[in-house]
Amino acid sequence: MNIIDTRAENAFGFVKRKSIKNIPLFKLEPIDYELESHNFTEIIFQSSPAVDFFKDHDLLTDKQIYSMGQATSATLQSKGLSSLNPQSPSSESLIELINKSKGKHPNYLVVKGQKGLTKISDYLREIGVPVKEIECYKRTKFESYENIKENFYNADAIIFPSNFAAEIYFQEIHNNEIKAVFFGISQRILKRINSLGHEAHMVDYFSDDLEKSVNQTISSF
Repeated sequence: MNIIDTRAENAFGFVKRKSIKNIPLFKLEPIDYELESHNFTEIIFQSSPAVDFFKDHDLLTDKQIYSMGQATSATLQSKGLSSLNPQSPSSESLIELINKSKGKHPNYLVVKGQKGLTKISDYLREIGVPVKEIECYKRTKFESYENIKENFYNADAIIFPSNFAAEIYFQEIHNNEIKAVFFGISQRILKRINSLGHEAHMVDYFSDDLEKSVNQTISSF
């Protein structure tokens, strides 16, 4: 079975798969940032790369940490940090969780990528809660995809850990001859793939049985 994972090369570094080929579709690059102050009480990581490229983990021992979803939470756990995360990875679900869990006088720091979503920060500002944002990484498309296209032609399954990877794949690589089954690791990614005119299936990306689960789904067709 030829299974391809499209995660960026330096994302989810703690995930090791023997029989799944990793073919990145974009680069993750750090952005220099400076914290204006260390007086935040709550910190929100909007993505897994936000965790990886944040350079001040030593400041988090006494902070309440929130993560956007399971993938971000798993990345934090790989660094010895626990977090609160919503069942559904979305800004709306995280806002609901924050409202249930915030302290008496919260001061928020939101960590995200360049041009990342601002819904959470906008909401916190609207309700009069102090919030600062930092961007610690950026996503960059490759100049060309010609040298990797052939890898996908005989794929049985393609896994998309991000919307960006799915968008690039269907824009730069996909053709009607490719018969692979598509998988996403969140409902948000499945919806994006559906909006591009394709069907995708949910997969538990961090399960020890990932390969087995993918194979079983493919075999059911």
